[in-house]
Amino acid sequence: MKTPMTFFLSLLLATSAAAMARQSGPSPATPAASAQPAPQKAAAPDETPGPAGELPVSVDRIKDALSRPPAIRLEHSSRAVFRVEVIGRKITIEDILGPDYLKGPIPAVAGGMTHQEFLDLVTPKDVQGYAAFSNGEALTVAATSFALQWALLKAVHKFEEAKAERDREAARKEVQDALAELEKARIKAGLPPK
Repeated sequence: MKTPMTFFLSLLLATSAAAMARQSGPSPATPAASAQPAPQKAAAPDETPGPAGELPVSVDRIKDALSRPPAIRLEHSSRAVFRVEVIGRKITIEDILGPDYLKGPIPAVAGGMTHQEFLDLVTPKDVQGYAAFSNGEALTVAATSFALQWALLKAVHKFEEAKAERDREAARKEVQDALAELEKARIKAGLPPK
């Protein structure tokens, strides 16, 4: 079964070959034979006769081209396969955003809106930072938050110091008890005290 693409390519090849042969003119070996008109053939119902009553293409050449195996074998699968070849220069981020895309927001004199201005415009006031408070109330909330954090850090530091102090006191008492035991053992053994 020939594919439509193979048939189309074969037909295109045959018509271009016939057109080239017609443009080259009659061959010099048969000048007398070309002077006599060729006998007219009856055209088939689907064929349109040319100026001399012949088809503009060679049916034998088309049949020959169709009998050859196709140059591209397409696999018949359930999904379509599309191939694209892109010839050109790969674009960069500078091509899209311009050479100064790293310079930040544009100045207000240019007439454009900065990103922060857009966010201020589309973000409801109720969810913007300290929107529930006035400036004075927001300052009070921030100050008490910092004070609470500082007090908490100081309390944790004092607790760690107290714990370390208790550990040092317990270690000191343990060493003193061990030295007292050693002194008792020396006296018991009859050694002089140190």
